[in-house]
Amino acid sequence: MTDGTAQAPGTPSPRTRRIDPFRWIVENPGTVDLLVFGSAAFLLLVFAVLTGSISWWTLFSVPMVAVGALCRVRPLTGVLVIGSLAVLHVAVGTPVVAGDIMTFYAMFCAVAYGGGVVHAIGVAAGMLGVLVQATVAAVEALRSPYASVWEAVTAFGVLTVVGTITIIAVWALANLQRARVRQLALTRERAEQAMREREQRTALAVSEERSRIAREMHDVVAHSLSVIIAQADGGRFVASQKPEKAAEVLGTIGETGRAALADMRSLLGVLRQEDETSYGPQPGPEMLPDLIDRVRSAGLETELQIEGALSDLPQAMGMSVFRLVQESLTNVLKHAGPGASASVRIRRTPQELTIEVLDDGQGVDPDSDGLGHGLTGMRERMSVFGGTLRAEPLPSRGYRVRAVVPLATPRSASSPARPVPPAAPVRPLRGELR
Repeated sequence: MTDGTAQAPGTPSPRTRRIDPFRWIVENPGTVDLLVFGSAAFLLLVFAVLTGSISWWTLFSVPMVAVGALCRVRPLTGVLVIGSLAVLHVAVGTPVVAGDIMTFYAMFCAVAYGGGVVHAIGVAAGMLGVLVQATVAAVEALRSPYASVWEAVTAFGVLTVVGTITIIAVWALANLQRARVRQLALTRERAEQAMREREQRTALAVSEERSRIAREMHDVVAHSLSVIIAQADGGRFVASQKPEKAAEVLGTIGETGRAALADMRSLLGVLRQEDETSYGPQPGPEMLPDLIDRVRSAGLETELQIEGALSDLPQAMGMSVFRLVQESLTNVLKHAGPGASASVRIRRTPQELTIEVLDDGQGVDPDSDGLGHGLTGMRERMSVFGGTLRAEPLPSRGYRVRAVVPLATPRSASSPARPVPPAAPVRPLRGELR
């Protein structure tokens, strides 16, 4: 239950395919600013043309607004270009233009998105703009025939104070944005790191489960191939017709069986990556009643229903059925909560084997960290036989684990295999049954 749903690792979720416009806006600041400030500059130019008011005011305002598209992605370029245009329009005799508002935005972007040097240049450019505007106002006051030096000093002081307060306010807001950007970047980095670690843990769990499956299948495969070799070797002693030909054919069977056994052991060794040399008896469906009794003794009321014969299942499949039921009931004990009960239903038909474990507990455990790999192991076991596994909370209450394994078509009874009894005892080859 700790795995949530039984969706295969790496399968894209439908949510990841949905287009999120807000996320696109956050992840593409350059494109967004180009659309916004480019449109604003274009509309400002069209307005000036239609009203016939093209002047220095328009010629400076339009490029200053347009350059705003660079401020977030190229803050240093934005500060230098907008600052230069602001000083230049004062030099040509136009003290204030609409584009001057972009000086504050350029400073904001320099502090919020730029490095230490760009940060300092942005603040210095802002203060320079305040001093330039205050100086222009003082000079204009002195040029007036009705003004005095005191009025010029007052104008310079008031504009300097107001401008400085504005610069400080913009700087503070920019620092808040800078902290927010850093926090978002740190959160995203942690999320990506957690995802990578989760994928690594899942991969390790799959590798460990495959190692266990390889170890459990070893006895079955080694025993089956060893019997084939023994029968083939024994057949050479009892051949009645064309003994020389039979001996050659049976010798070929024996060599092929030995080669297959060697190849299988080599493959299992690659899967295991361990030096496991001893294997105990493996559980099967016949041990399910004992498992149910142990679960009941642990305090979980459990019901077992079996439809169809399970005794003739292949050993590896029967063992996987036992492990699936065992893991599912273990999850019920761990996560279903107090007072829960469970039922195990196994149904066999000529076409498929269905295993279903249900409980009436709390469904998904809210205290679980979601890092378990029980369902991952069960899914791997079922995939070995071409089966599927689905695990999910029930709509009202409880949880369900359901596995379906296709069964091979049984051999026709009209042509049974005839084993050849050996005429002489055959000694097993050293190490073949290890």
